[in-house]
Amino acid sequence: MLNRIPFTELEAWVNEPLPEDVYCLDIEGSSRRRPSDDQIWKLIIEKTGVTNNSAFQQLDNNTKQQVFLELKDCGASLRQLERLTGIGKGVIHRIWNSGKL
Repeated sequence: MLNRIPFTELEAWVNEPLPEDVYCLDIEGSSRRRPSDDQIWKLIIEKTGVTNNSAFQQLDNNTKQQVFLELKDCGASLRQLERLTGIGKGVIHRIWNSGKL
C-alpha cells in the first residue's frame, strides 16, 4: 500500500535548497524561440524574390532545396514551412535528412 506524504511535508521537501555538491544540468539555448511566419516569409522573399507560395513551388528544385536547408538552420519548423510554402512536410523532411529534393 502506498504511504502518503502530508502536503506540508512535501512542500517543505520540494522547497528545501539543494546542497552545494548537487549540480543541475542547464540546457544551453533552450530559450531559443522559433522565428515567426512573417520573419520566415521575409527570408524566403530575400532569398528567392517570390511573393507567394505558388511562385515558390515553381522554383527549380535546387533553389527550393537550398532555401529549405537555410531556413532549417534559422530555426523554422517543418510544419511552418509546409504551411507557408504549400510543399508537403514529407518532401521537406526528405530534403532536411538527405539534402536533396
